[in-house]
Amino acid sequence: MMLKLVNAKIIQSIVLCLSLSVLLSCSTEKVNEPTELEKFNDKVTLKRLWKTSVGTGDDSLMLQLTPVLIDGHIYTIDIEGSLHVIESGQGKSVWSREFDERVSGGLGFDDLHLYYTTFQGEVVCIDRQNGDELWRKTLTSEAVAAPASNGKLLIVQTIDGSITTFNTLDGTKAWRHDSLGPILSLRGTSTPLVSQKYTIASFANGEMFAFDNQNGAPFWKATLGIPQGRTELERLVDPDGQATLDGDRLYGAAYQGKVVSLDVTNGQEIWSKEVSSYNGVAVGFSKVFVSTANGDVVALNQATGTELWRNEALKYRRLSSPTVLGQTVIMADFEGYLHVLSVSDGEMLARKLPDSDGVMGNIIVSGDVIYVYARSGDIVAYKIYPRFQLSEIFTK
Repeated sequence: MMLKLVNAKIIQSIVLCLSLSVLLSCSTEKVNEPTELEKFNDKVTLKRLWKTSVGTGDDSLMLQLTPVLIDGHIYTIDIEGSLHVIESGQGKSVWSREFDERVSGGLGFDDLHLYYTTFQGEVVCIDRQNGDELWRKTLTSEAVAAPASNGKLLIVQTIDGSITTFNTLDGTKAWRHDSLGPILSLRGTSTPLVSQKYTIASFANGEMFAFDNQNGAPFWKATLGIPQGRTELERLVDPDGQATLDGDRLYGAAYQGKVVSLDVTNGQEIWSKEVSSYNGVAVGFSKVFVSTANGDVVALNQATGTELWRNEALKYRRLSSPTVLGQTVIMADFEGYLHVLSVSDGEMLARKLPDSDGVMGNIIVSGDVIYVYARSGDIVAYKIYPRFQLSEIFTK
């Protein structure tokens, strides 16, 4: 993950420090070396179902171009603007389209449209059925997170701390919110959560807002982290991971901040836990799962925030956001390995390397299958089997 310097909404330079997860600055601080992976006997089998090429990936720029899964079809776009649609069952191509422009943010979608953002600071709306461009609008800055739509309103968050909203039919601007960002922040933003009535977004100063979709007025604010320390690096409290909504409870995390459980109706804090993470959290089995900035995997009690277990075997391996599948929680590391842990106690159950170039964006789950987007430009589908089901595995 890269850093950005922001000065009154103008991106002045990008700091060439690619890993806040190892807690280093561009100074003389000691680099924390990634933990070597220890061998173990898999307790479940992560079987590859298919693998399909869908372009060139992200050109090693560490983008998060997460695909979207809609009605049995996977939609992806790579950094060169190559849009592919494949069916999720066998990975066969349905159609593709070449836009020949550099794409900075992954796909957003609704019933009729797909949306992507460019390095030129634009958001583009295309027809979901054939890829025809419908409209294109200029943003206040570059967007590296996917846009979010409720079908009527499109919300785009840019790295200068602004949120701009558009009418999905013609791109007419609806409202905009500008936040005052810190000098130094993680180069990235989370995709806002949007419903028919409200939009929830987090900002680089550690604040989370809920906005009224009618006029953009904020109706509650929560704090995921308070800047502390003498240096700008020490004062980073950036919530880059997407918040997770489960019923009327909202869960989020911030780098050098905390994991929080909020009442989504009013932003009231239910509980908080001092945990530093630049990823989103996952919820399942009455637990909240988080991969920390130093590479620990932690399970918290969903009702109280009490720590239930912690796996420290993946320290400094720059883990992705966790994903829950069945009785397991899965995440990828910087080398591209998938790690499968037990939701009950954090025991390591399996490991797989889908692509040595690494994994891009979030892992997608549908039913009992996960879909992984490799940085080389491949989509890989996996299914988990208990080890004793060898006859089922070998007959498929």
